Amino acid sequence: MSRKVLIVDDNADQGRPLALILRHSGYEAQFVTSGEAALMKVREEPVGLMIVDMMMPGMNGLEVLRHVRDNPQTQNIPVVIYSACSEERQMARARNAGANDYWVKVSMRLDEICRRIEGYFDGGDVRRPN
Repeated sequence: MSRKVLIVDDNADQGRPLALILRHSGYEAQFVTSGEAALMKVREEPVGLMIVDMMMPGMNGLEVLRHVRDNPQTQNIPVVIYSACSEERQMARARNAGANDYWVKVSMRLDEICRRIEGYFDGGDVRRPN
């Protein structure tokens, strides 16, 4: 499986550092700032995991997720919604739309993020879409 991680976040101050940390941890991390760019990227080359911000202008994280799940070429890519919002209702919406997991930005430490990401690549016990 590809160790490529695609990070989708309209805030470069959050997305770029995460991509850099993942690169230093041995992943082939790429960063884009819009849902549209993410969809073009995953059509061009396979990725092993997508980390998608929930609240973005234009196409939000749930819309990106729906497009990924509706496309036979991309439907099996694990997608994690990564958001500042910790509301249970928002988390449930993401999981019901097919997200593999939902991470709250302010509550996640970098070591925990890396451990969870590794679970997607080592065949560990990770959440799968319904």
